[in-house]
Amino acid sequence: MRIIVIGSGYVGLVTGACFAESGVNVTCVDMNSEKIQKLKAGIIPIYEPGLERIILKNLDNNRLVFTTDINEGIDGSEVIFIAVGTPSGEDGSADLKHVLEVAKDIGRVITNPIVIATKSTVPVGTAEKIRKTVQNELDKRNVSVPFYMASNPEFLKEGAAIEDFLKPERIIIGIDNDKTWEIMKRLYLPFVLNNHPIIFMDIASAEITKYAANAMLATRISFINEMANLCDILGADINHVRKGIGSDSRIGSKFIYPGTGYGGSCFPKDVKAIIKTAEENGYELNVIKAVEKANDYQKNLIFNKINKYFNNDLKNKIISIWDYHLNPKQTISGNLPRLS
Repeated sequence: MRIIVIGSGYVGLVTGACFAESGVNVTCVDMNSEKIQKLKAGIIPIYEPGLERIILKNLDNNRLVFTTDINEGIDGSEVIFIAVGTPSGEDGSADLKHVLEVAKDIGRVITNPIVIATKSTVPVGTAEKIRKTVQNELDKRNVSVPFYMASNPEFLKEGAAIEDFLKPERIIIGIDNDKTWEIMKRLYLPFVLNNHPIIFMDIASAEITKYAANAMLATRISFINEMANLCDILGADINHVRKGIGSDSRIGSKFIYPGTGYGGSCFPKDVKAIIKTAEENGYELNVIKAVEKANDYQKNLIFNKINKYFNNDLKNKIISIWDYHLNPKQTISGNLPRLS
């Protein structure tokens, strides 16, 4: 089987490498020529445990190809994955500029029936926007090429992305016809031989599943942080509370570690995007909006505690941070810039 992955960032690289590892012939496309040249030379732009080994192995086996030209891998490909970035726009909505640019490129080059699947995290309705964009380019060419849409969101954790892809807890695939079902089921067959489930659903449900998952995890983080703040006021120990509630099988122990709030590349933008999606459809997500508000408050908590401890006088103070989660041999020490 042959596929194309457009976008060679974190998600695209992991997706392409893992499919190649399963025996699929993969062409990874990216418009950044410098990045592509480095990847061809085996220089990996990100660190993820196991990723370099898989990429180098499949480069040597010619199952993985990097290029800036989408035409290079189009012949014989059955699936195109879109794995480009969807950053937050100024109003909090997901910026689909890169996704729709890719859709135009696809419409300009496809000549045979193909599935177009979104790996990028996108709001409900994006598949239809991609469909219309591709069809518009086909109409400009005055050609008729059947193509099929699918939504296949990723659920990769940094530091465990290879394991997550090769041994997934679940595979979510949104489809709207039997042809797409057959192709995607065949593509993912190596990943379900050990009973890892594929959950097929409609495209809109698949698109919102990723946002709903991240919003739920963000909710757990904001909840435990509010409980930690209450414990500080009442003189209780949040670590005891965390262990107490985490032992309840209905709750579990994941994502209930108090801290400075959620951050990173996914949670902030995905929470904003699902709030914006609801607003655009006349509905207010009160719980999720409260999660975001609680997280914004939490970001300032440590600074406020430090400031209070020094009686609001941080002039000429040097502050060091020790990450106690690290192995003692890996502990990083250093000073933050002076606060004046």
